[in-house]
Amino acid sequence: MNKYVTFVSDEIFLEEVEKVVDAYATDEDLSKAPWEVLSNSRETIDQFKTLFDIYSNRFSLDDWINFEIPRQHDKTASNRVGDFHQNLLGRVDGWVNLGRGDPSGMDLKKEDNSIWIELKNKYNTMNSSSLRDTRFKCEELAEKYPNAKIYWAYIVSQNYESFDKTWVYRDNKENVVHEINDNIRNIAGKDVYTLVTGDETAFEQLFNALPNAINDIKKSKHILTPKDQVIFEEYKQLIFKD
Repeated sequence: MNKYVTFVSDEIFLEEVEKVVDAYATDEDLSKAPWEVLSNSRETIDQFKTLFDIYSNRFSLDDWINFEIPRQHDKTASNRVGDFHQNLLGRVDGWVNLGRGDPSGMDLKKEDNSIWIELKNKYNTMNSSSLRDTRFKCEELAEKYPNAKIYWAYIVSQNYESFDKTWVYRDNKENVVHEINDNIRNIAGKDVYTLVTGDETAFEQLFNALPNAINDIKKSKHILTPKDQVIFEEYKQLIFKD
């Protein structure tokens, strides 16, 4: 019986979670002396931003270290969270992670080519040009595989909504609405995980499993305070509202 989620093995789950955890600042990073960070950072420090940070926030240099080091790691961590969903879903039985540079331009597909997914982490990730390119990719695939479902998907939707609907696309550049095709779809939130795993509880399983998995990887027992647990439970109800 799996410890974390039902749709991949514990070994696979921990492997993918660890890739994200490794992007975060370590205790060693946070223990660096201010001069070491200022003079020998992996990225050149913006000296003016540093002054704004220190004086606007009334930071000591040690306070600034605890602010700056996590900030430097945040972009990498955010990118890996996006990769995490693609990598994890691509290891569900019957699915293929297409990685980067696949000729289809998509991220995931079912082994029998019946479902293709362009997966983003958040609903506002793409600008209008990227969205237009994605639409054209979906239309090309729909023409090549007329019986397949082609999805533009994202994990974090506006207001945490979940849905699976026909993608009605208006091309603002050409000021036209593209032909509606029920096989070209927009899917978000928990419905993405339901589509790939066939389990309506998969998304919530993931959310519930991550704290334990991260603690196991870091060999720690970090728990929220009772007050924070109440707040986070309310947040969870917001995320998983019907």
